[in-house]
Amino acid sequence: MHSFIDNIIAFSLKNKFFIFFLTTIAIIAGAVSFIHTPVDAFPDVTNTKVTIITQWPGRSAEEIEKFITIPIEIAMNPVQKKTDIRSTTLFGLSVINVMFDDHVDDFYARQQVYNLLNDADLPEGVTPEVQPLYGPTGEIFRYTLRSGKRSVRELKTYQDWVIERKLRAVPGVADIVSFGGEVKTFEVSVNPNQLINYGVTSLELFDAISKSNINVGGDVITKSSQAYVVRGIGLINDIKEIENIVVKNINGTPILVKNLADVHESCLPRLGQVGRMEEDDVVQGIVVMRKGENPSEVIAALKDKIADIQEHSLPEDVQILPFYDREDLVDLAVHTVTHNLVEGILLVTFIVLVFMADWRTTVIVSIIIPLALLFAFICLRAMGMSANLLSMGAIDFGIIIDGAVVMVEGLFVALDKKAREVGMPAFNVMSKMGIIRHTAKDRARAVFFSKLIIITALVPIFSFQKVEGKMFSPLAYTLGFALLGALIFTLTLVPVLSSMLLRKNVREKHNPFLTLVNRMTTSVFDRCHAHKKLIIGVTTLLAAGGLWGFTLLGTEFLPQLNEGSIYVRATLPQSISLEESVKLANRMRRELASYLEVKKVLSQTGRPNDGTDATGFYNIEFHVDIYPEKEWASKMTKAELVESMEKRLDIYPGVDFNFSQPISDNVEEAASGVKGSIAVKVFGKDLYESEKKAVEIFNVLQTVEGIQDLGVIRNIGQPELRIELSESRLARYGVAKEDVQSIIEMAIGGKSASLLYEDERKFNIMVRYESSFRRSEDEIGKILVPARDGTMVPIKELADIRTITGPLIIYRDNHARFCAVKFSVRGRDMGTAVAEAQAKVNKQVNLPSGYTLKWTGDFENQQRASKRLAQVVPVSIAIIFIILFVLFGNARDAGLVLLNVPYAAVGGILALLITRFNFSISAGIGFIALFGICIQNGVIMISDIKSNLKHNYPLDDSVKMSVKSRVRSVLMTASMAAIGLMPAALSHGIGSESQRPLAIVIIGGLIGATFFTLFVFPLIVEVFYRRMLFDKEGKLLQRRL
Repeated sequence: MHSFIDNIIAFSLKNKFFIFFLTTIAIIAGAVSFIHTPVDAFPDVTNTKVTIITQWPGRSAEEIEKFITIPIEIAMNPVQKKTDIRSTTLFGLSVINVMFDDHVDDFYARQQVYNLLNDADLPEGVTPEVQPLYGPTGEIFRYTLRSGKRSVRELKTYQDWVIERKLRAVPGVADIVSFGGEVKTFEVSVNPNQLINYGVTSLELFDAISKSNINVGGDVITKSSQAYVVRGIGLINDIKEIENIVVKNINGTPILVKNLADVHESCLPRLGQVGRMEEDDVVQGIVVMRKGENPSEVIAALKDKIADIQEHSLPEDVQILPFYDREDLVDLAVHTVTHNLVEGILLVTFIVLVFMADWRTTVIVSIIIPLALLFAFICLRAMGMSANLLSMGAIDFGIIIDGAVVMVEGLFVALDKKAREVGMPAFNVMSKMGIIRHTAKDRARAVFFSKLIIITALVPIFSFQKVEGKMFSPLAYTLGFALLGALIFTLTLVPVLSSMLLRKNVREKHNPFLTLVNRMTTSVFDRCHAHKKLIIGVTTLLAAGGLWGFTLLGTEFLPQLNEGSIYVRATLPQSISLEESVKLANRMRRELASYLEVKKVLSQTGRPNDGTDATGFYNIEFHVDIYPEKEWASKMTKAELVESMEKRLDIYPGVDFNFSQPISDNVEEAASGVKGSIAVKVFGKDLYESEKKAVEIFNVLQTVEGIQDLGVIRNIGQPELRIELSESRLARYGVAKEDVQSIIEMAIGGKSASLLYEDERKFNIMVRYESSFRRSEDEIGKILVPARDGTMVPIKELADIRTITGPLIIYRDNHARFCAVKFSVRGRDMGTAVAEAQAKVNKQVNLPSGYTLKWTGDFENQQRASKRLAQVVPVSIAIIFIILFVLFGNARDAGLVLLNVPYAAVGGILALLITRFNFSISAGIGFIALFGICIQNGVIMISDIKSNLKHNYPLDDSVKMSVKSRVRSVLMTASMAAIGLMPAALSHGIGSESQRPLAIVIIGGLIGATFFTLFVFPLIVEVFYRRMLFDKEGKLLQRRL
């Protein structure tokens, strides 16, 4: 290994031009990679999942569960590498999510689902659809349509038939979700009295319409040597033609549709409504991006397309108004990161200049920073990974370039020593290749192994699974690649540049700052040396106390990222109607919009027509877009604004509010399976019993401090009007059951008889009774059904009509029904809050047999990540020990160097306690990086002491000399790493929340580690060496060294 490193340095010094050539290529490749690497604000943290959406309009939740959800779940059982099958079933809709293991290819997952869907035994006319490929972070753009003179129905038609079609063609767009507006149809409103007068049944009317709308082909005829294609044209073109369809012929008199019904333009029953600021009813489009695409590129193409549609495809009065644009968030996030990086680079360069007091060494070291970054981008691009706030924000240039600093400082000191020996005139003309090569070799070993150790320290991050794995492995990769790049350039470019720039006049200038630091360090160390045992004892006690302080830290999964907007969800009583829900939504939206900090508000009630969001009229969501915090006149924080909104909305009784952010909201829902960040699921067959237990849990959780947004996700609450047919009565009257059912379906809910085409657009022709004949139980009871002998029998003679309350929504997880209690934790750390909640629930809630509890969401993720850290960190320390063993060739020195770890950890723990940050996965990664840095200092210190002993200096002097000669590089590397992260630790920009705990741990840890490396570690080494390397007479045993 050592000769390999030597050869690299020798080759570089011999082939300078070649090294410059390769560096230039790296710069060009890095710049190209940088431009083309997708940059997103947040990584997509969910596992591969495939969503199957099935709509069956007009059917209750229980029917859909029985005939659609369960058959599809059973069909999905053979799917390989799946982790869960989750489903949500409600009125008219079934949504099934098949969740997969880590690293399962999307295409592989979807292919399996497509193949097995055909095996599901579903009712006739029901076709399940597989949702396009996108994750919960895929939403990149929202817009609404506005027109001064058109109705929402016309706007919805433009949205569905013009805008949506064209936007779907934009590369990288997965789906366009249309929300709100009215879907245009043509309605044949039947008057049952007219049916009786003319002796026509509603089924005959339905058949007549469905059979009168058809074109046929009659092949080809030849006429005067030309072939004519024969077409029979019978398609309906407008309302007039529907009215003139002949239903029946009685004694030569045709009875037309217009004699029996009123034909007019109408709309499908509405499932949801959208409001924006002062407009109560608008049409919204949500653009969702495919997984793994570059948001900036997709949004740029999307905006071009929108401008094109606006100009060429829409009438002048129809405008597309953007509401949410992910690019704003990405730009803000990138701004935060770039700002921190630039400040970090300038501070690091400044420190090198202060310590080295020579512009040449500063230039050599500073060049490594951009090169290491570009190298990282080349590797990211090659692996097809994207960059995001987390991975870029945590790059610490101090860690990256300390290898270069150690190398340059070593070369500078060696050349300065030579210059003093031979005198400057002689030095300026002599060849320095030998000195440079020899010194570079010496330093390269320490640099190589220390970088290897830091990269090894990142191993635990690569082993993370699921959410935390996807969140932080880009960080580990980016940092790992940057370290690798820095190492390559330190071993090749740094010696070459040094041999060219440090040719003449190399002299340590008088550096007052350094002289002062040296003087102070030496005097402190002399005092420590005089009281060796006391110092070692006291610091060991301090370290033990500090490590105990870890138990005082709160734990959480990830710090909340600030997305610059607020997402509010209101859950109303289950049985509410759309009209009532919309009224409340409009009032709440105006309340939220009245804040001066709020830019604009969009409200969504119910669900979109394509079934992509499984919810009902009781669900209102508000997307609150706020101005940047620094522009607020009120000087409130975002948390205070949310609190104020919460108080203002408290006036609505019986409404549960949940405050989150747009992306987090989607991610939380994907993680917990319900609309909340943490959920307690009660599994059991009987929904009424599960809900009762869920309410008990809800009452217990209300007593736990820090638990917010608490609510029971109720399953029961859908009022049903049941028409229960009696077999005996049907037989008595001679009525076929299918006739009654098809009349119930058609007369009350409406049924599509055919389609009417307008150019490329097509609209349903719905047959339905006039609203006055289907308003109440009495009216429905009077609907007539034909018997086999031609008589007409009212439904109430054939069935019992009554109202009951049934399930509104049925949640299932791995084939079992559950009822959930959702909550989030604010103002307290998650670990202790959930632990207290679990203890109280286990004590106070008794579950009947066959019922089980499961805690899911963020908490489950945190438990898994902590368990993983506990397994992998010891492994990583063991690997580091092996590397040290290889470096030193003995276990004694390797063990001594590892002593640095607990002392560094103490600094990090104290920093978290002082700044009141919880221990999150982000902070954990700070500790991992910190261990790598502090071990590097230990390695260099021990190598130095041993080198002095080999030159036959006494042990005391060897230790003191090492401390004196290492002060500069230890302080320089530590202050570079710490100050390089200072901007990230102090930053409050969007996306800084995840960088701050990490930066705080490293800075606090380095302060502790530096003190230990300079003042305590050499004393411990001295004590150990005196016992192990010297005989009783105090003579050094060379073989042991």
